[in-house]
Amino acid sequence: MNFFYLEARKNILRRYTIIALILFLCLNTVKIITDYKSGEIKPVAANTSGMQAGYNEIYEKVKGEITEKTVSFVTSEYQRLDKLTADGTYSRKPQEGTYSGYIFGDYYLFHSYFYPYMEYSVKYSSEMEKVLTQAEENLKFYQENKNKAETTKNAYILDHYNGRSISEFYLYDGWESLLSYDFSDLLILLLLVLAVAPAFTCEKENGMILILSSCKRGRWPMLFSKCGSAVIFSWLITALFALFNLLVFGLLCGFEGWNSPLYAIESYRNTPFSGSVLMFYVLICGAKAIGFSVTVLLLIFLSACFKKSMYPCLAGMGLCIILNYCSGWALSSVWWKQVLACISPFTLTNGNLLLERLLGVSFGGIYVLQIFIVLIVQMVMAYLLIMAIRRKLCCKWK
Repeated sequence: MNFFYLEARKNILRRYTIIALILFLCLNTVKIITDYKSGEIKPVAANTSGMQAGYNEIYEKVKGEITEKTVSFVTSEYQRLDKLTADGTYSRKPQEGTYSGYIFGDYYLFHSYFYPYMEYSVKYSSEMEKVLTQAEENLKFYQENKNKAETTKNAYILDHYNGRSISEFYLYDGWESLLSYDFSDLLILLLLVLAVAPAFTCEKENGMILILSSCKRGRWPMLFSKCGSAVIFSWLITALFALFNLLVFGLLCGFEGWNSPLYAIESYRNTPFSGSVLMFYVLICGAKAIGFSVTVLLLIFLSACFKKSMYPCLAGMGLCIILNYCSGWALSSVWWKQVLACISPFTLTNGNLLLERLLGVSFGGIYVLQIFIVLIVQMVMAYLLIMAIRRKLCCKWK
């Protein structure tokens, strides 16, 4: 335990790392607030104050449990405003008795926000029944034709997509943006490079590597303490940024809808994940932590290969850029691109894309989701990197 503490104090928790962490948290906050004000997170936030007031008034009336009353209200108001604006003869002047101050403003609010999302929520159950019916027909067809891959896929759909429904209405702009927000991932990566890349090069530059390698307790304990402290550091800053993002997004957009099923967000209508929105956020943050854990092991390996601290930093950034590019092939239909995506630890930082729709392969009659395949590959990569670090260093100590 002392080795872990000493390594953390000596190599990771340096003054410049702490300063960089504070600055990055501030920068991350500024980025989220800027995106919010520009309408990238919540489009109505970039509109006029009258439109925002109208949006809030309507939302207060319809949010929560979906009832016949709320559905009727949204539908009737949308149809009424659609008729008023259809021929273009409506008044362009401010109107009393409207939500936003203008007739067309009200129509815009219902047309762009409330009616389509209410329609999606109400019709989701029946639409999913059609998917299940089609999957059942496909299952019989592929069983007759002895296509095991498609048989297991359609059996998975019947097992995991059954009984889905949306009972509450919320607008999930904030949650959807939070799940896909990745600017903080870049900041985490920069922190890891700054803190972890000099892990062994600092020892070499100071001459400590020879002293430690000559000590009975300076070999394996040093290796595991460096790797362990770096991995724990990656977990902690991933968790810190995850909580920080959740707090800032929640304060700006609200925390409502956290307990709704993930498929209540329209872009996740075909997700294989049946848990809540908040559970999914925790899941993808955990996947990011694993991805960054493999990344720090890669940085430590590079540190073991060089004598100057600048080289593993530059090599690490270059390699991370390449691996991040490869992670974009996770949804590709080309097999070698999928293999490279599985090897890249940054594929796990895009866990929301891997679970946005059904992605997986059939193994021996079992349908395995792609994210599990990536996790297994990354576990193997972590083991290989630890062995490579050991071989690079420990062989010199014999």
